[in-house]
Amino acid sequence: MEVAVPAAFFGFDHADVRVASLVAVETFYDALMPELGLPVKTYGFVDAASDWHEPDDAHPYNTVEYHETLVPGEPERFVGFTEDPGMRPTSTRLAFRVASVAEVVRWRARLLELGAHRIEVGDDFDDYPAVFFSDPAGTLLEICARKAKS
Repeated sequence: MEVAVPAAFFGFDHADVRVASLVAVETFYDALMPELGLPVKTYGFVDAASDWHEPDDAHPYNTVEYHETLVPGEPERFVGFTEDPGMRPTSTRLAFRVASVAEVVRWRARLLELGAHRIEVGDDFDDYPAVFFSDPAGTLLEICARKAKS
């Protein structure tokens, strides 16, 4: 029997996050995402079949996306938040990596200013420096500075 060779992992292209109310979270993400390195905001309309369209008068935006600054020849990674009134927060968590433990510490205070909810520092900050929180609609998020394994 032939053993499959693992494919190379090229990182994540984007995250598609559903929220019950865009009004409840858009201001929060407008402040959070640029500070995490996703400063370019775009708008879209996602229909019932989950197809993305440009918004217009008949279909106002129900999706906001936060992109990296475009680098010619490189794909833009992004995180999008789409309104889905039936969505209820789950245990799924979206984690963002920062450069250092000092950044995690800075974020803990900054998250209070941004209006994050349920802010908690990880149980073992020395081994896993992280701060856990939720957006105003209950979506679970994390900022961490995981150390390299030796």
